[in-house]
Amino acid sequence: MKVVEKNFGQLPDGKVVTAFTLENINHTRITAISYGATWQSFSVERDGVKQELLVQFDDLASYLDNPFHFGNTIGRVGGRLSKTDYNIDGAQFTLTPNDRGNVLHSGFNGFNAVNWHGEVKNLGTVAEINFTCTFDDEFAGQLAAQVTYRLNDEDRLEIIFSGVSNENTLFNPMTHVYFNLVGRDQDISKHKLQIISQQHLEVDGNMIPTGKIVENQNTKFDFSYLHALGQEHYDDAWVLDSTRQGEGIVLTSPDDKLTLTLDSDRNGVVVFTANPDDNSLIKTALAIEMQTLPDAVNHASFGDIVLPAENTKTYTVAYHIRK
Repeated sequence: MKVVEKNFGQLPDGKVVTAFTLENINHTRITAISYGATWQSFSVERDGVKQELLVQFDDLASYLDNPFHFGNTIGRVGGRLSKTDYNIDGAQFTLTPNDRGNVLHSGFNGFNAVNWHGEVKNLGTVAEINFTCTFDDEFAGQLAAQVTYRLNDEDRLEIIFSGVSNENTLFNPMTHVYFNLVGRDQDISKHKLQIISQQHLEVDGNMIPTGKIVENQNTKFDFSYLHALGQEHYDDAWVLDSTRQGEGIVLTSPDDKLTLTLDSDRNGVVVFTANPDDNSLIKTALAIEMQTLPDAVNHASFGDIVLPAENTKTYTVAYHIRK
């Protein structure tokens, strides 16, 4: 396993942002940068040519002006929260809304806007990047968080999130990563997607879950079989089947020559695509966000995102390339 560490740029306060790259025996490479614990690159070698699988940036300035959160680690809570005031077993806190009166991706308290401490470990057939940071913000408790990127020689990448707080708090982090398996400027609509799911969340006009879980069958949300994305717009959450066998999501290139599978130890995935008339970079990108269902703290059936004081929670998302 090859490990490279280099300067990726400098923040306005003078702090250096570091890029860490892991490369396995198949020349599959991942790069993560310390700013936002951001997944900056994921590439494979095809016929001797590097193929980038992420829609990403090669300069720090673009990540500092990144409203769509390309590659960012999102936390403490990914997705939307429908309330701003909480009392969790005596831990009281109020969040500042940032999205039509609601809180999106933790608002002004996000993991994405700080420079994490990073270290790399080369373990032979496996290597990992470890980012650590302590957060003391609008959420209850001081949270010590860690994000680990672990690549092996079988082209499997795991992203591992862990956190421990001195008070009861919320913890539902995720990676806001965008894929295009044939290049950032190519049509995403011909990619084929499968989601091992029978249900999705109903949302209101502000994209906030209503609490109702809806069947996918005979709707545009039915990705139980592999088929093209098409021109539909999605900013929606699917309930992953609890009986799935290690592959919650399957994404293939239009020519079927490259397959990416994803899974996690949580119950949901949010898929986001641009509106067809959008002329921005996200028009050619597919965001896949593995997480506990959005707004779970306000809906008992959505899952548990409460992190009890002095307890450590750990979540893992796995990405596996077949070519």
